[in-house]
Amino acid sequence: MFACAYLLINTLFAALYYVGGDTILHADPDSFWQAFVFSFQTSTTIGYGYYLPKNNFAHVVVILDSISGILFVAIATGLAFAKFSRPTARVMFSRNMIVTRMDDQPVLMFRMGNARNGQIIDANVKVVVTIPQITKEGQNIRRVYDLKLVRNNSPLFSIGWTVMHTIDADSPIFGFSESEISNRNITFVISLTGIDEVFSQTVYDRHIYQGDEIQWHKHFVDVIETDAKGNTVINYHNFHKWKDM
Repeated sequence: MFACAYLLINTLFAALYYVGGDTILHADPDSFWQAFVFSFQTSTTIGYGYYLPKNNFAHVVVILDSISGILFVAIATGLAFAKFSRPTARVMFSRNMIVTRMDDQPVLMFRMGNARNGQIIDANVKVVVTIPQITKEGQNIRRVYDLKLVRNNSPLFSIGWTVMHTIDADSPIFGFSESEISNRNITFVISLTGIDEVFSQTVYDRHIYQGDEIQWHKHFVDVIETDAKGNTVINYHNFHKWKDM
């Protein structure tokens, strides 16, 4: 895209040289290609060799051509740096949510894995559920409810995180059966924010689970292992796996 824009700018200035007539020394006034080459040499500030500005009109256009070339390079460099230096969260989410039992209570959970080389500082996760409902007036709407999490903050998200919501009497999905959650077009929206430890910039990621992506009465397969050097690592081969209770 940048290359096309740069060539377009050179084409526009080449058109000015061309319509100006005999404005370039040693160039054919009827050759648009030679006018384009002269414009390219001017905008890139590589210096003139065979072609030179011939009159005052050419000198004015050369000044504008040089300024536009310098500004374009500066803007393109800034945009490229901003794009490639912006950190991304690169969080892996488990393929499914599961409903299991913990301390004799049903718990909805999913996994997140940090796929970055660095750590995410002060990571915060938020989960909302959207439930289609019918009002007393008979209108179909989608209500959005926040899910209270067992823990929604991690001071240092370095490897993995299992996010849990207890399905108790205060839960928006309390009393829903497996078939209701699967068939009522219920959606769970996950958002994660944190601070990149290298760039000290905010990173974010999001994920959406549909109601039919929940596995009921399951446990996640353990993924935390210790390598040969004694470091704690994640076995990503088991990251999406679950087993029966």
